[in-house]
Amino acid sequence: MVIMYVSACVTDLAFVVDHSGSIVKSQPPGVDNWDFVHNFMIAAVKLFNVGPYGTHVGAVSFGTL
Repeated sequence: MVIMYVSACVTDLAFVVDHSGSIVKSQPPGVDNWDFVHNFMIAAVKLFNVGPYGTHVGAVSFGTL
């Protein structure tokens, strides 16, 4: 995996996340895909220079449990 930092780029980053039963703890015991998705979003945001004059980040979740 190649990790690139995007520090000089100003962008708007939006996550649209499924939060239905297929993601949250409906998998085999011990598997929670919500943790995987959450950790991915955190890792992705850390690659950007977030701030008022840098990258703006937003997220929306959808689905029912």
